[in-house]
Amino acid sequence: MTLENKHRWQFLDASYLPTILRVGLGAAFVIGGAKLAFPTDPQALAASYIDPSTGWIAPVFADKITGTLGMDIAEFLRVQGLLEIGLGVALISGAFTTAVATMMGLMFWAFTVANPVVGQIRLSRDIALMGLCFALAMTGAGGLSLDRGMQRIQPKVVERKDAFLLIVRLSLAYTLMASALFSGGAFSHHLNTTLPLVVVLLMGVSLAAGVFPRWTMILVFVWMLYLLPTNLLAKGLLPGLDSVKREIGFLAASFVYLLAGPDRWAWPKARHQPPP
Repeated sequence: MTLENKHRWQFLDASYLPTILRVGLGAAFVIGGAKLAFPTDPQALAASYIDPSTGWIAPVFADKITGTLGMDIAEFLRVQGLLEIGLGVALISGAFTTAVATMMGLMFWAFTVANPVVGQIRLSRDIALMGLCFALAMTGAGGLSLDRGMQRIQPKVVERKDAFLLIVRLSLAYTLMASALFSGGAFSHHLNTTLPLVVVLLMGVSLAAGVFPRWTMILVFVWMLYLLPTNLLAKGLLPGLDSVKREIGFLAASFVYLLAGPDRWAWPKARHQPPP
């Protein structure tokens, strides 16, 4: 089962598109989970997460964790980290992918709505990762997965390819536009500090409108590819990986789209080889 635009990517089986995405998303979860599960200073990490100016856990949720669950914040973060590692490993191996990707997508959504900063909801890159998880849940694990041995029927990636690519495109469009429009203080991150904001915004608008999206995805891919070694060299292996864990997911998503795109709703339209 090969991609419809065979003249361009004859070497790639369509079932490997979800494989690329799930490995990237799984890696992001494993890296983020390791930071929470095995911190060098658990109490300092917990304090940073409930800091009202930069933290990720709003006071109302912190009260629920300590009061209702009876856990201190450091213990809660450790349990969450172990859960993230487990989900990330399951995703990388392709085990129960639809369920795991759905759960991860809901977790990314919860991360965003649960972390008000100075009274406002932080517009997070996690919303984009949520969309990528849901795209993966729609197609299933794809090639090189344990699910192929667990399930008799794999979802047909070719039939769902356009919807899959559309969700990938709009997810990245969201995070680029939000990163350009909200860029100061707690909103600062790699996507709005390494390129001019107008460039980031134009890239997001291009993807949202579906105008030359493959060319934009090539730029995103090269950009993410630049961020990875740059941060590893500047911060060291583990801090550097933690710093760019979300960008690893974006790297995988942009690579998938530039390989298989554009989707049917983009312009210019994909040229398909006529059936034999």
